[in-house]
Amino acid sequence: MNGKQREWLETFRAQQELYRKFGECMQQLLTHLLAEENIPINSITYRVKSVDALAEKLTRPGKDYDSLTEVTDLVGVRVVTHFADDVDRVVRVIDRHFEVDHDHSEDKRPHDPHWFGYSSVHRVCLLSQEMLAKPEYARFAGLRCEIQVRSILQHAWAEIEHDLGYKVAGGIPNSLRRRFSMLAGLLELADDQFMRLRDELSLYSTRVVAQMHDHPESVALDPISLETFIRRSSLVQALDEEISQMRGRPLMGPTKAVLEARVEELQYLGIANLKDLADALEESQELVRSLARQIYRDDRRRGLPMSRGSCLSLLVQVLIGRRENLQEIRALLDRFNIGAPAARDERAVLLRSMAQALPEKV
Repeated sequence: MNGKQREWLETFRAQQELYRKFGECMQQLLTHLLAEENIPINSITYRVKSVDALAEKLTRPGKDYDSLTEVTDLVGVRVVTHFADDVDRVVRVIDRHFEVDHDHSEDKRPHDPHWFGYSSVHRVCLLSQEMLAKPEYARFAGLRCEIQVRSILQHAWAEIEHDLGYKVAGGIPNSLRRRFSMLAGLLELADDQFMRLRDELSLYSTRVVAQMHDHPESVALDPISLETFIRRSSLVQALDEEISQMRGRPLMGPTKAVLEARVEELQYLGIANLKDLADALEESQELVRSLARQIYRDDRRRGLPMSRGSCLSLLVQVLIGRRENLQEIRALLDRFNIGAPAARDERAVLLRSMAQALPEKV
């Protein structure tokens, strides 16, 4: 190592905190920018190259730097997306908001059909002049950051490949090359299938909206169709609003866990599709209101959010109350974990009495 390189190392050692702050800044900026674009991200992490790693790089054969600023990966940020096609969306955001050093940026995704392995897009970036005009960013002028963007499965491949000690296809023994190719193909296929599943689920959600009004009997009850029903049924919205006002609790959600639990309960009680659900709620809406008034008179959780679709939780209890006897009602309250365990006998009696008070259908 020559004197110039030793001087760079000492400069870098003294500026470790500055580079750490720069990495943190880039992580925060990317998190904010990608959230604004509604791009789902698995993780955004950063690292600052160690002094030892820089020393090794400066003395590596074939490397000849004229200044420390030519080392473009002193700070690295890794963006891991859920889906492979989101990689390009992330790169477009980077290109719009940062000053990109295209001479040192590259797309390492394989385009040769016979090539396999490490797969990601690298962008070497500086903060834009607009960003540097802000006082909090001015100290980062001239600093470069290497941003790696890859999908979860591309990341898995790169990590495993790195752990095995291989970086290029030529380093893999011929006896193992076929198995590596098979694994790379499987990961690429999995990436593609996950994207197709995402798109088909989105299309299914759109179809549910269209069919909900015209052919509700054809829409099976599942978490997606139930969420659509909760958000679009005027009766659900009206009942939820009444319950929200009664309890003094704002509406939110519903969460995935709530939707899955409600589907399980309703299906067990014979609700198979959105028509069944709409009919049951229409028929039982007054009982739902009455039950809400009785069990929420003294809500100790006032002010805390409650889930949209809460009226359907009450509908479940109304339907349970129509079972043959108190023992069965109590067993279902236990099965679905409804109410405090110590109060379930009392709740079973209440539900049974409400059901018995209904006039018989002619």
